[in-house]
Amino acid sequence: PAVSREQLAIGRTTAILLRDPLLRRVLLSDFAVTIGQSIRAGLIVFFVTFYMGLPQWASGLYLFQFVFGVVAGPIWAQIGYHIGKHRAAVAGEVAQVAINLGLLLVVPGQLGLLLILTVAQGLAQGSGNLMLRSMVADIADAHKLRSGEDRTALFFSAFSLSTKAGTAVAVGIALPLVAWLGFDPKAAVNTPEALRGLLWVFALGPALAHIFSAALIHGFPLDEARHSEIRRALAEREAVPAE
Repeated sequence: PAVSREQLAIGRTTAILLRDPLLRRVLLSDFAVTIGQSIRAGLIVFFVTFYMGLPQWASGLYLFQFVFGVVAGPIWAQIGYHIGKHRAAVAGEVAQVAINLGLLLVVPGQLGLLLILTVAQGLAQGSGNLMLRSMVADIADAHKLRSGEDRTALFFSAFSLSTKAGTAVAVGIALPLVAWLGFDPKAAVNTPEALRGLLWVFALGPALAHIFSAALIHGFPLDEARHSEIRRALAEREAVPAE
């Protein structure tokens, strides 16, 4: 059927996004997740090459992490079905906090612990990426029931912007910070203090971001039971009476 499409001004669109407290929490949580992941992505080659002294492993470990991230996607989906989306997201974020703090224990030149943590990071990193997107869809259903307007596309567009913003902020903070701490990838030799600064930013930056993300979605009120009620109400409202 033909559907009229209202063109919203940017001010009203922004107001719709900012007025929804649940959407704000998820967008900020995704912003924090992306910052943590992007700090790690932006510094992993420097960390493995200069701090660990294993340049031959730099690109391989990065790929290794993402391979396990793909493998873990269906696993996290099942976890979300069993314990709920926001609980699965919190569990994944807490796991990533522990993994990143574990990086403080790695020893230059020794691959074993770093390899274990890389695999663990890959298995854990898909949690927030998957669960938060699914939570956005639930929030869109709640908004549709409340307002009568289907703004799923708008909400996911805002989610995409939060992801891009997180990437930009992470790179804009992490690289200048390690430079301020004395690290220079072009230098023939970096001081122990500079390499230690690289380690702290690489480990603690993502850990703090994931803590913030977990705190934002802990106790999220739109759980599976409430979403089922919303879906039933939408189905009843949109049902076409039989003739």
